[in-house]
Order: sequence, then C-alpha cells, then structure tokens
Amino acid sequence: MPNVSVWRRLGVASAVGLWALALASSVSAQVSRGEPRLALVIGNSAYRESPLRNPVNDVRAMTQRLEELGFTVLAYENATKRTMEAAIIEFGRRLTAGGVGAFYYAGHGLQVRGRNYLVPVDAEIEDEASTRVAAVDVELLLEQMAEAKNRVNLVILDACRNNPFERRMRGGARGLAAVDAARGTLVAYATAPGSVAADGDGKNGLYTEELLEALREPGLKIEEVFKRVRINVARRSKGAQTPWESPSLTGDLIVNTATAAGSAPTAAASAPAPDREGLFWMSVKDGTDPTGFEAYLKQYPQGTFAPLARQRLANVSPPARDLARFDGVWNVTVQCPAHGSASGYTRRLLAQVKDGALTAQHGELGLPNSLTLSGKIQPDGKAGIDARGMVGDPRNTANRLSQGAAYAYRVDAVFEDARGAGNRTDDVRPCSPTFVK
Repeated sequence: MPNVSVWRRLGVASAVGLWALALASSVSAQVSRGEPRLALVIGNSAYRESPLRNPVNDVRAMTQRLEELGFTVLAYENATKRTMEAAIIEFGRRLTAGGVGAFYYAGHGLQVRGRNYLVPVDAEIEDEASTRVAAVDVELLLEQMAEAKNRVNLVILDACRNNPFERRMRGGARGLAAVDAARGTLVAYATAPGSVAADGDGKNGLYTEELLEALREPGLKIEEVFKRVRINVARRSKGAQTPWESPSLTGDLIVNTATAAGSAPTAAASAPAPDREGLFWMSVKDGTDPTGFEAYLKQYPQGTFAPLARQRLANVSPPARDLARFDGVWNVTVQCPAHGSASGYTRRLLAQVKDGALTAQHGELGLPNSLTLSGKIQPDGKAGIDARGMVGDPRNTANRLSQGAAYAYRVDAVFEDARGAGNRTDDVRPCSPTFVK
C-alpha cells in the first residue's frame, strides 16, 4: 500500500486525487516508454532416457504468451548443455540493458547436495559427480541475473518432474532444493522443494497450464499471479502438488498491463475514471493500516469496492506499536503430531528477533535433521515464516522422503508481546510452532 506517512504529511483530502492521477500517469508512461522486457525460455522433452511429452509444448505456449505481454523472447527446444549455457550467458549480457528479465524452464531437473541442476537432452548422468559435469547449474543463471543489475527478475522452474536420474544419487533427494532469491528476484517452483510435479495429461503440464491462464488476467501484480497458480494447481491436484515461490522483489511488476496502460487521464480536472479507482484499490486492499481504506472511501464513497473497504476497515487493527517490542531471544517449540503414516515429533530451538526479522537454526545447515526458520514479524504481530530443512528420520515424513532430502513449508503466525503461535499452511501434515520470549 502507499506509504502512510506520505498521506499524513500531505493530508489525505488534498493528496488522494493527485496521487491517483500521478500513479495512473506513471504506469501509463512506463508502458509507453517500453521498459525493456527480455525472456529466455527452454523446453526439453527429447531425453534419451525417460522422454517427456509436454515441455516443448509448454515452451511454445509460454513464448507466445510472453510475446503478447511485450517480452523479447529467446526460445530453445531440446537444448544441449552447450546450447543452454551459451543461451544463459547471452541472456545475462542482454539483461544489462535494464528492465525486466524472465527465465522459464520446462524439463527434467534434480538436486545434488542442495544445488539445483537443469538436465539437457544430451546429459549422461550416472552419479553425483557426473551431474556437475553433464547438467546446467541453476547458479549460473542466478549469477548472470545478479550481475546484470536490472530492475526485476523472474525465474520459473517447471523442472520438478520425477526423473530416472535421482535413483542413482546417494540419498535420493527428490525434486529441487529451495534457494534464497537474490535481491530483486522471484524464484518460482512448479511444486514445493523436495517434491515432484506432474508432467500433465493434456497439451501442457499442470503448472504451466495454470500459469498461462493467470498471465491472461490484466492488472495483477506478479505475486498475485503466482498465488492464483498455487491455489489452482493445489486444487486440481487435490493437494499432491503445491507450487512454491521464493520472493525477494524490491519493486512492483504488473506483467499484463492491459488495464493499467489504458488508464491515463485525459485532463487533471476530469472525473476519476474506473480504472484509476481500480489502481487506487489495488494499492490499499492488502494493507493492515486503516488509513488507506479511509482514504479510498473519502475519494470513492460510492465506489465499486466501497462495501469491501468498509468491511476491511472494520476488521483491521489500529496502527501497531514499534517492532522493537519483539526484539530478543525466543524459545521455539515445533510440534508435529502423528499424521497418516508419519510419526509425530517435537523440535526445540532458539530464535533471534531483530527489527521484526526472525531467524532460528536447529542442527547444522545442510545436514540431515536440520531445520531453519526465517520470517518477518509485522507491526501488528502477524508473521509469515519459512521453514526449510533436511530430513533426519524418514518415518517423520508424510511422503516417506529419504534421509537428507530437502523439505520446506510455510507457517502463518501471530505474536503478542512475549508469546506467539502459528500453524503450517499446507495440508501435507499439521505442525504448530509456539514461541515464548
């Protein structure tokens, strides 16, 4: 939402109209200036061992959709390792022009010791060592993006399909490992780390099919696009596949700007247009401070979203106190009761909170039986916490992951001054962490 302090300094009554006009003008100007948009898309189907049906179809459909959204697309089908690495390096060079970069991959992928690899069609993989030589390390792509220093980058990996290579690895970790997105980057997985995705029964894979559909919707921020994909994939797969994102964006990105681009005002004195109202609502609708909803209702008392704004206004808390009240050391107890075939277990660890940022570590990072918690406590006490670790005892896992396999899930929590509690958000198994300062 807009910076609340700006509203207070300028006065809500005088600022709202000027802000709405400025925002609509800036969005329209960005579209008209044609901020550079560059995409690299790769789809590998023709593997010598365990070929896939959909990746080439996926990459063709994604190429068409991204071109419709204003991207210059570098597309490759059934690429060899040499071709993939050369394409990634060229992509990185061209990204230095700035703007938005997007990488999309469909095909086999696997993890080795916490590092992710994309499998070219000419790969001959016999063990962990040969993987590092025959496959393409995702770090090569992330490094190219980081060095380009462009505004926003997206990495979309529909590469978690179950594949024959994993059987040859020690530990047999499934799917891809979670990686921390670099600043200004969002990394999206077709399914949660340590899990596998379906190739799909139709023309496209399930994840890509839903992503293509979500990209049709004008005016959505990129985070909202992936949220829709996650909900629909989980619903259609009956919970067997839940997409995952690792975001670290520092700016907004509306991929389909069809609505926003048409919202430029004709004159400063003209009545607010419906699309300007929509832009205003988009900027405040997810907020927790009542000031934004009050500002919307003052400008649009009979607006399209006025009933919803009044409902949100009734539900939000008054401005919260300073984040410093959460600072300090917290005792964390993670309780995961028995569920289905999974045994119950309890983990205890210490968490450090500074300026609302929570971090906790159990065991040694990257080794079996480890657990890392990281998240951000908001001023109102609400927090989203990412839990990532490596399996210790396979009997504690709902899907019998092997020892050393990576897993990840998310917790929604609420903190008071000296206590907090949360729940795991997916339906794989229940886990309830509690926090005591």
